[in-house]
Amino acid sequence: MSNVLQRDLQTSENKIRLSGIDPQMLISFEMGNRDATLICTYGKITFICRQNISDYTIGLILKNISAVDNSTSHEMDILCDFDEIQKYQQMGYTLVTYGRHNSKYHVTFNIPFSSDKALYNLTIAFASELNREKEIKKDFYWNGKDHDILRLFNELESIAGWEIRSVKNKEA
Repeated sequence: MSNVLQRDLQTSENKIRLSGIDPQMLISFEMGNRDATLICTYGKITFICRQNISDYTIGLILKNISAVDNSTSHEMDILCDFDEIQKYQQMGYTLVTYGRHNSKYHVTFNIPFSSDKALYNLTIAFASELNREKEIKKDFYWNGKDHDILRLFNELESIAGWEIRSVKNKEA
């Protein structure tokens, strides 16, 4: 291994330890500001945001998650008319299942973070939901590990008030 690569790995490992992450022992890493919270684990990110958050900030958070791991996805259930299913597919959502429910259809879509169109429409959907609710909580599924969680924090650190809230590690 080259000296430069070895030094980069050591620097990255030191940054992880300074952030409170014990490599391969992490249970959860919580970060955020007064308007949004991300709780990251090895398989899932829970996104909680409050009414005060701007649609720009929602989009920025989603875009940064995508930049760290574009295999991230979100599953959304919608009740709609049959003709509307195609509209959602045109928005970048991937149809998973659908079934008739009274006069409507219960539809499950997968929203891939690899699609800019899908992320844009997901941002609009979250902002719209926040117009009706004081707070929303959404789960995203990803393949993030220690380095990815720290990279995500570093990317989002430019958001006003963004900080590490808590780090939970397994008992050694």
